[in-house]
Amino acid sequence: MDYVLILCGAAGMLYFAVRLLILKKSIKSAKQQLMEINGQMGENREMMLLAPDKELEELLEEINRSLKKIRQERIGYARRETEFKQQIENISHDLRTPLTSMLGYLKLMDKTGFGEEEQEDLQRVLRKAEQLQELITQFYDYSRATAKEYLLDPECVEITRMLREALADSYGELSEKQLEVEAELPDTPVYVAGNQQALKRVIQNLLQNSVKYAVDFLKVSIRKEEDRIEVCFLNAVEEMTEQEAERLFDRFYTRDFSRGDGSAGLGLTIAREFMEKMGGSIRAELTDGTLKISLLFQSWH
Repeated sequence: MDYVLILCGAAGMLYFAVRLLILKKSIKSAKQQLMEINGQMGENREMMLLAPDKELEELLEEINRSLKKIRQERIGYARRETEFKQQIENISHDLRTPLTSMLGYLKLMDKTGFGEEEQEDLQRVLRKAEQLQELITQFYDYSRATAKEYLLDPECVEITRMLREALADSYGELSEKQLEVEAELPDTPVYVAGNQQALKRVIQNLLQNSVKYAVDFLKVSIRKEEDRIEVCFLNAVEEMTEQEAERLFDRFYTRDFSRGDGSAGLGLTIAREFMEKMGGSIRAELTDGTLKISLLFQSWH
């Protein structure tokens, strides 16, 4: 009788040991499946149990329901985001043509019969119209830059000349802001892999950002390191925190909450999107009140 009890006890222990081993393997398999599914959420995969177990089956069924809901929400979000960008592009396109005509008429107006006060009013209207044009251009550029089908063919761009021309074009605005501008650029050409029009827009947006927020000075420099080219925009800023610096490339983020400067908070977002589509990158660092925005390129061979 004692042998029978011992045998039954040993059999029971063996059963539970095997059962525990199977459960551990099932949990390990479920974990691996979940990691793979999380890495490829676009695929319509479900978790499957390695060995039958009622409680684990119920758990995996609940996880599969949650995964299905997450996928549906992701699909819905992507669709709404695409529609939003398309609406922005359509509205921006519809507004650009009449606004361009209005600006043309305002600039061509005969001002000889205007008094001093009337001319000031006209200049004020012209500035507001130009701000509106810049806003519309930002929305249009953003909708293009973030579209998956919008591709930028890599080409050879002479970055030194482009920077000099951009600084010259912005000389009036930079001087009006009383910024001491220093261009530390090499005398020889520097060629990067980029896109002429997109890179021109990136540099323009960075200079506009400096005009709005920089104080005291602006330094633009180029540094070559093996096959990498770094273009730096360095300037002092007032009361910026590290958290604000981290948000500079966020969509619609602006430090000026009144937005009286006509900014939509898209300039640096567009710069980031264009840089990534050109195969480069952009980053911001804040050190002791000095903001450094770096453009990183592959050199063109």
